[in-house]
Amino acid sequence: MRYAKGSFVITPERDIPLLRLVRNCRFVGHQQLFELLQYDGMASCRRTFNWRVQRLLHTGHIARLHTVSWQGSPVYSVNQNGLRQLESSGEFSLALHSRTRTMPDANQMFHALELNAIRVALVRNALLIEWRSEVEISSNNMVSGAHPKDYDAIVKIWLGNEIREFALEYERSLKSAKHYERIRAALEAERQIGNILYLVADSDLMLAILYHLTPLAKRIGFTTVRSFKEQLLAAPVTTDADREMMTLQGFLEYGHPLYVNY
Repeated sequence: MRYAKGSFVITPERDIPLLRLVRNCRFVGHQQLFELLQYDGMASCRRTFNWRVQRLLHTGHIARLHTVSWQGSPVYSVNQNGLRQLESSGEFSLALHSRTRTMPDANQMFHALELNAIRVALVRNALLIEWRSEVEISSNNMVSGAHPKDYDAIVKIWLGNEIREFALEYERSLKSAKHYERIRAALEAERQIGNILYLVADSDLMLAILYHLTPLAKRIGFTTVRSFKEQLLAAPVTTDADREMMTLQGFLEYGHPLYVNY
């Protein structure tokens, strides 16, 4: 379909998925956005993707953070105009909507970008089946209270010909003891997710958080984000400071498969 020169039409097939992904990521790098849309089957041509992003920037549906970049790529976030457009298309989020008083905080930016990098690593290695972001989980919890915590993500991946699901938490810094007491209580109350994986910035932080959160009745594993991105299922995971490490694959194998692809 041709549109009049100078007109602007939001397309449900391409623009809405892009806006939804930017919203759900809170912050996303240009290359990350392309790869994640490509994985969803919503982008194939780099030139067309670049044009679409520039078009949405020009019309004020997304914003570029001019003072930062991620691995050489511009970083984007959704704005209220983009949220209103999503809502008019039936894409409402309780956790982040056009009447939200506080838009995504720049202090969350590198946390969000690192989560995107974790997601992209799974995509590149054909492991990812489903990724539910914190925005989606939080929105669902406001309605149903399905989970006692707004996890950074709930992830389904392939483990051979089986599917495994786990809650993902990414920690960049050490919080207070009181904070981890609340986290422990929330994790103990979880009834739907069998495995919880903590990715942390480095091994010292990993041991500190492990000390605060174990022992735990729920199955919980810890590894560094670098090990995860570089080794994925072969990444070393610890569940207890006094036990030998296992691989991430070994950690997840203890969980019941959601589905077996014969």
